[in-house]
Amino acid sequence: MERPSTQFVPESVVAACAATALTLVYSAPTPGTGSRYLDGRVAHEARVLSVVPVRDALAGAASRGVGETVLQSTVSSLSLAAFADPRGAGYLAPLARAALRGEPSARVLATLGHDEIAPFARALDIAGGEGPLAGALSYALGAGKDATLRDAMRFSASRDALAREYARDFEVTRELARPALLSALSRADSIRGALVQAYLEVLSEVPDLEVAGRSGRREAEEVSRMAHGVLKAGGVHSRRGLEGIANLGGLLRADPRLSPTTTEYPVIAAAFLVALEYGPGALSHRLRPATGVDRGR
Repeated sequence: MERPSTQFVPESVVAACAATALTLVYSAPTPGTGSRYLDGRVAHEARVLSVVPVRDALAGAASRGVGETVLQSTVSSLSLAAFADPRGAGYLAPLARAALRGEPSARVLATLGHDEIAPFARALDIAGGEGPLAGALSYALGAGKDATLRDAMRFSASRDALAREYARDFEVTRELARPALLSALSRADSIRGALVQAYLEVLSEVPDLEVAGRSGRREAEEVSRMAHGVLKAGGVHSRRGLEGIANLGGLLRADPRLSPTTTEYPVIAAAFLVALEYGPGALSHRLRPATGVDRGR
């Protein structure tokens, strides 16, 4: 694959890349999360329907703030699908804005000011979001105009995965998820297998913060160790690894507290970046009928 040389990305391309990344990752049989193979808390169809308003909101991200983009996608998703994923939109909004404006994402993140807090907080609130980030945004709203969205993200970075990416310029996405996905794409026959492999790579290296919040750091690290064991067995590239994926999925589904609910988002963002770099076809042309990777789902 060759990287394109253009700096500014057209709205239509950003929209296509966002729709491709979200749909494919939502549908991938990642262990412990809902997919078209097994619904979790939300029907798979609702998640896929929500992609359309997110795509449309991200296409216009150059002309509005990141918070406003996340809020618009959330409101529109709830209206269409009775479900919204503000975190999915939150991961992609700064990256989409950067691509549309021809700017580094670090510059976009550095300019997230006070006026970005309220719409971002509203998006989390109407989608039923709670937790460290929601609390940090609420505190920042009452802290005066010197408080910024970037400040709130930095404050909660050790406890919230989205905040960590905003505070560190998508470190997990860029340094772990994207290289893992590119490597998997060079070996896997289908995008399904490549996404599952990338997901396992992220999970094995970065304990899921929501698992840590629900069950404790030790349990989150144990889930990461199990993912590492599956990778050592070959991951999606071997029969033994596929059996390990199925077994890991069963263990995680048996105890919802251990479901790694934040791990898929860096993979979504990585898929978006890969699609921006090489075109959506780099992912979508790898759509193949299911074989062994979804066994046990």
